[in-house]
Amino acid sequence: MRRARISGVGMWVPPLRLTNEELGVRMGKPVPLNIETKLGIKARHITGDDFSSADLGTEAAKAALANAGLNPEDIDMVIVTSDTPEYISPPTSAVVQGRLGAVNAGIFDVNASCTGFVATLDLASRMIGYDQTYKHILVVGTYNMTKFVDFTNEKVAPIFADGGGAVVLSATEADGSGYLSAKLVADGTQYDFLGIYAGGTKNPISHEAIDKGEHLLTFLKPLPGDRNVKLWPPLIDEALKRAGLTLAEVKHLLFTQINKSVIEEVMGILGLPMSQTTCSMDKYGYTGSACIPIALHEAVEAGSIQPGDIVVMVGSGVGLSSGAVIFRW
Repeated sequence: MRRARISGVGMWVPPLRLTNEELGVRMGKPVPLNIETKLGIKARHITGDDFSSADLGTEAAKAALANAGLNPEDIDMVIVTSDTPEYISPPTSAVVQGRLGAVNAGIFDVNASCTGFVATLDLASRMIGYDQTYKHILVVGTYNMTKFVDFTNEKVAPIFADGGGAVVLSATEADGSGYLSAKLVADGTQYDFLGIYAGGTKNPISHEAIDKGEHLLTFLKPLPGDRNVKLWPPLIDEALKRAGLTLAEVKHLLFTQINKSVIEEVMGILGLPMSQTTCSMDKYGYTGSACIPIALHEAVEAGSIQPGDIVVMVGSGVGLSSGAVIFRW
C-alpha cells in the first residue's frame, strides 16, 4: 500500500535568544512566575527586525531536505502552514519555493492556526497516497507571532516566540511505515476568542485600527483553561480507532507546545509516563504552527523515536481547530 512516510525533519530558530530574565529587562517588568512553573517556558528565540516568516521556513526546509538526502529539485509540492504569513498575498510558500530553487514543485499555503502542521500532514499524506505523481512533498510550519505581540504586556509577550519546522514526506510501499490516520475537529463559533483582527477584509488596516492596537494579537474572550485537557484524549482515541491501533501500541506523542502542565495532565489521563512525550517550550517558547515539527526534530535527535514506532501528533489552535495525526516511523 502506498503511503507517505516522514523521510526528513528540520528546524530553525532566529539567533536572538531571550531568557525570562532578559525579557523582563526588555519589558521593564518581571516575567510572571507561572510562565516557567506552569507553562514551562524558560527562554525563547525572536526574529526582531532581521527575519521574516519566509526566512524561518526556508531555513527549516533546507535542514529537512538535508536530513532526507534530497535536493530542492526533487520536491513535487511545497506547502507552508502559518497564521503569521510573509504577506497576505502572495502565499508564503511562493517565497520559500523560490528561495529553495524547488523548480519542479507546486505551492500553496494552509492556515489552520496552530493546528496547521497536523492538518497539513494529513492533507499532504493523502495527496501522496492518492496521486502517484507526488513522490516528495515538503511541509513547512513557520511562526513569527512576536511581530504581533505587545511587549508591554507581561502576561502575553513571554509566551510567544518565533521559529520554523519542516518535514519531507516521501512515498513508500515498504514495511507499513508512514501515515496511518488522522482526525480533525473544529468549532468555528469560537473564532472571536483570540486572534489578529485587523489587516483582512473585515477590518482593513487603517490609522484608527493601529491606534487601537487591533493589528496586534488580541484576546477578546478568556480561553477555557481545560480546553485541551478535554479535547486531546478523545481526539487521540478516535485517531487510533481509525488506524486500528490501541494506546498501548503508541511509543511517542507530541502536543502543541504552549503549556507543559496541560501536557502533564493529559499524559496522566492517558496513563502514560512523560518519557513518552517531548516538551521543547523550555528552550523555544511557544512557536505555534512550528512547535510540533520543532518538538519532532528534538525527539528524533534525542533518539526518543525509533524505526517502527507509532507516533501521534496533536495540535490545537484558535478558531477553534484541533487535530491528531498518526505515523509509523
